Amino acid sequence: MAADFDEPVFDEEFVKSAVFTEPSARERARPPSRRERRRTRRAARRARRGALSGGAGRFRRRRNREPSHRRAVVQLIGGVLVLFAISFALWWWNSAPRDPEPVRPVSPTVTHSPEPAPVPTAPATEAPPTVIPEV
Repeated sequence: MAADFDEPVFDEEFVKSAVFTEPSARERARPPSRRERRRTRRAARRARRGALSGGAGRFRRRRNREPSHRRAVVQLIGGVLVLFAISFALWWWNSAPRDPEPVRPVSPTVTHSPEPAPVPTAPATEAPPTVIPEV
């Protein structure tokens, strides 16, 4: 429901509960406390360290700023390269060993050859048995 023009926008409870944190002239005139001085010195040191070193402040995430598309593309390409390197390393690790020259298989050597089996000279007269006897 829309408010009429003659009704106040803020009621009396809202106005009474509103707290202003603006310091008074007397509070502004007095010197800052030890805690406040320490806090401002620390903040100034952090800001100076980030600006001078270049490295530490560069990697901090900046608030309210979208990451650049170039950085996203570089991260994507880097991720793909890392995955490719891992898969290539696993393939290399699991593949057959690579020797400079292929090894010839070594067959066992016989030191003493047996004599050949004798050849039957007489023809066999008996026919071989057709039934295997039970033992």
